Amino acid sequence: MKSNPYDDDVREFVQRHSGFFLVISNDSFFNRNIHNALTRHLAIEEDCLQTLPTLENVSKEIKLLQAKKHKLFLFIEREIGGHDTADLIRYIRSDHNNELYVVVLTTEVARDKLVFLHELGADNIITKPISPSTLIEKIAFTVKPRGQLGELMDKGRQLLDIGKPLEAAQVAKQVLELKPNSPSGLLLVGDALRAMGQKNKALRAYSQAEKGAKLFLEPLKKIAALYRDEGDTAAEVKFLERLDKLSPLNVDRKVELGAGYIKLRDTERAKATFDQAVRLATQDAIDAINDVTQAIAARCMENDPGLAEHYLRRILTARQNKLDRSDIETFNRLGLMLRRQGKWQEAIEEYQKALKVSPQDPGLFYNLAMAHTEGRQFVESYQFLERALSINPDLWRSSESVCYNIATIYRRYDKRDLAVEYLQKALELEPDFEKAQMMLEELRTTD
Repeated sequence: MKSNPYDDDVREFVQRHSGFFLVISNDSFFNRNIHNALTRHLAIEEDCLQTLPTLENVSKEIKLLQAKKHKLFLFIEREIGGHDTADLIRYIRSDHNNELYVVVLTTEVARDKLVFLHELGADNIITKPISPSTLIEKIAFTVKPRGQLGELMDKGRQLLDIGKPLEAAQVAKQVLELKPNSPSGLLLVGDALRAMGQKNKALRAYSQAEKGAKLFLEPLKKIAALYRDEGDTAAEVKFLERLDKLSPLNVDRKVELGAGYIKLRDTERAKATFDQAVRLATQDAIDAINDVTQAIAARCMENDPGLAEHYLRRILTARQNKLDRSDIETFNRLGLMLRRQGKWQEAIEEYQKALKVSPQDPGLFYNLAMAHTEGRQFVESYQFLERALSINPDLWRSSESVCYNIATIYRRYDKRDLAVEYLQKALELEPDFEKAQMMLEELRTTD
C-alpha cells in the first residue's frame, strides 16, 4: 500500500510515546482494517494493539496498560452488544482526563449525536466503513504533536490539577501570547482565575472564549456552573438553554434545566423540559431494544439468514416514520440476508426504500449493483455501479472484496481493462487474495 504523509506521526506515537491501541469493537471488518493499517501499511508490531469484543473488562484493561506506561489510544463503538457506550465514555474521560485519546466508532448519525459524542469527551469520531489509509489519517490528526501551544496547554492543566492556579495563569498568558484570543487559552485563564476566587474575571475570560468558538461548549458549561455557585439561577438557566440548543440530546442537562425552571417557579416550562427528557430517555430505551434486536440478527446471519431477516424487519417496522440515515446499515444488512436466501428482487426493493432516506449513498448503489448481478441483470448492475463510483470514486478502498466485486461486474459487462484495474487494487489491499489473483490470470491469458 502506498505511503501517505501521516505515517510518521502514527509511528512516532507508537515508538516514542509507547502508544497502544485498545479497540472496543465486535466489528470484524473494522478490527481487520486497524490490524492491516498498523501491521501491513506501517509495519508496526502487533504487540501495540488489543481488541475487546465486549465492555466487560474495559476499565481493567485501561488500568493494566497504563500501569505499563503506555499512552493509550482507545477506539470504542458508540453502541456495542445492544448497549449504548455514552456512560462508559463519560466515565473514562472523567477518570482519565487527558491521559488517553478516545475515538468513537459509529455509522452515519445526525449532527446532534455527533455534538453529544464530542461533549462526552471524544477526541475524534470515525464514521464507518473506513479504509486503512483514511484510518491512519484519522489517528495522525488525533495524536499529531501540537507543538509549543499544545505543550503549554498540557502544562497549564497539570498545574491546575496539582493546585497551582497562579502558575497555571502564567502559562495561560504564554498561550495567549502565541495565539491571541485562543478559546482553549482563555478557558485555561478562566479556570485559573476561578480557582483563585476571582469569579468576575473568570466570567469575562469564559465569555471571551465562548465568543471565539461558537460550538465550543466548555465555556458555556463553566459560565453556567459559575452562576450556579453564585446562586444566580436566572443566569444559570440562560446558559443552560444555550447549551441545550447546541447539544439537545443530553438528558441530564434537560433535567438540570427543568430544575432551574422549577426554582424560578416557571412550572409550565419545567414540565415541557422534563417531558423532553422523558421522551429522549424513552427513545434511548427503544434504541436499546433495537440494538438488542440488531445483535440477535447478527448472531443469526451466518446460519439462519431467514431468522436474521425477521429481526431486521422488526427494527425497521419499529422505526416506521422515524427512519433516518442511521438506519442505512440495517437496510444494508436486510438486503444481504435477502440475497443470501436468493431473494435478490426483495433486496432491491429494500435498497430502493433506503435510497428515499439517503438518496446519494454510494453503498446503496453498490449493493443495488450486487443484487442485480445476482439476478443476472448485468446492464442494470453496471449502471448502479457507475452511479456508486461517481459519488465515491474511493469506494474500492473499503476492502479487497469490494474491489473484487467491482471487477466482477466490469468483467461481466465486458469492461476488461477496468476489471484488471480493480483486481490490481484488490491485490494492493490484500496481496494474498487468491480469487483476485486467479481472475487476473484468467483475464491476462485470454487477451
